[in-house]
Amino acid sequence: MTRRTVPVGLTPQEHFERLELYGFTVVDDVLDPVTVAAAKQRVEHLYAHDPKVAAKRSSPLDTMHLENLPAKGELFETCFLNPRVLPIVERTLGSDFIAQDVWSFGIPPGGPAYRLHADDDVRTPGTQLSVVTIYTLTEFTAENGGTRIVPGSHWIPRYPEPRTYQGEISIETPAGSCVVLAGSVWHSSGANRTDTTRTSMSCYFSKPWIKQYIDFSRSLPAEVLDRATPEARRVLGVTSRVRHTERWQWDEGTGHPKEEHRHDLAQQGYGPC
Repeated sequence: MTRRTVPVGLTPQEHFERLELYGFTVVDDVLDPVTVAAAKQRVEHLYAHDPKVAAKRSSPLDTMHLENLPAKGELFETCFLNPRVLPIVERTLGSDFIAQDVWSFGIPPGGPAYRLHADDDVRTPGTQLSVVTIYTLTEFTAENGGTRIVPGSHWIPRYPEPRTYQGEISIETPAGSCVVLAGSVWHSSGANRTDTTRTSMSCYFSKPWIKQYIDFSRSLPAEVLDRATPEARRVLGVTSRVRHTERWQWDEGTGHPKEEHRHDLAQQGYGPC
């Protein structure tokens, strides 16, 4: 039977309290087995065949990294909007949170542990600027590279040094779970000592005033944005995009100049409208 680091069946309030106190929680069974299998098959195909993955690797033991996941297939266009996870994110960051990045990591057999780190660029103990959500597409264990974490380290006003810390644990949970981390907690992937790839898909959320890692309003194909719900567009940061026109020419809802001004703006030398 799969070992679990966090008890099952916690309420949203209990998850929020765990995240606030320890810097992490795990929401169980957020993805059904069919979705897990389909997502795993798709990302593992891309690990093997997407040239962008190979371009970031110099060794067979390097992590396989798929960036800008919503552009990789319809299955991933809404994977970051899970209704059992977003309330925890909203409670932590406020209702106007946005997605910094959506990606997938695969740790190959024999892959080493990554260094402990925090995702926030500044330390603000007691105030969370970001939340990382990791959807497990394979079981997470201490043996296959399950996420390592130092509980409570989001309260420490400095970054970790490259060493092992007392109290460090590995998060263990079945496939289909969501590991939720405070962006400032010290964490990393562990070493994969098994013969199978440990894989997941993740979304990094933040306060809306923090600059995104990826400008989804420009990087995603037009048909993806056309299919996106108003909630997805907001989370992807389309409506928080900094305008490149005067205010009266800008549509806050679409993140683009108003339709009636696009031709004139193009004639004036503005970039793609």
